[in-house]
Amino acid sequence: MDDQQAWQDAQLSAWEGYEKLPDDRRQQLDLLIERIMLLKEDLLGLALAAGSGLICGECGGTCCLYGKFHVTMLDMIICRKHSTEPLTPDFSTFPFCPYGSVGGCFFTPRLRPLTCVIFNCDFIEDRLNPHAYQQAALLERELREACAGAEKIAESRLTRAALLAAETEKP
Repeated sequence: MDDQQAWQDAQLSAWEGYEKLPDDRRQQLDLLIERIMLLKEDLLGLALAAGSGLICGECGGTCCLYGKFHVTMLDMIICRKHSTEPLTPDFSTFPFCPYGSVGGCFFTPRLRPLTCVIFNCDFIEDRLNPHAYQQAALLERELREACAGAEKIAESRLTRAALLAAETEKP
């Protein structure tokens, strides 16, 4: 199966899994998704305050290499619920991330995958003041706990890489 087909299969599988949830659990997941999006935004805000916009622009996204496995099943659900148009990754850019371009990430901060939100290179981390560094660690822990909570509600490995899930769940 090629990456584009795996992407389409993962989108379908993630959304079908979400829609099959009983109403009460889907509502619980929706509330947790809102929290997850706010935590992602807060984490990225700390990085931006440390100068990540300029640093990442100058670097060209070295940390984004091999990013095709960063999107999870949970990310797929979040994007489907909160994005105006579906993301169409460009897998021909390998080894560069198929979810971005020279202009930056295709995902808005609230929709970015966990890996992309929690990772800060040394250049960015060195510019975080002690309070911001502690705040980032706290937010990361809360974000990981919220993602684990989403898995518990859905009774599914939502934090699994979407492309891997699509490739291994096929008969």
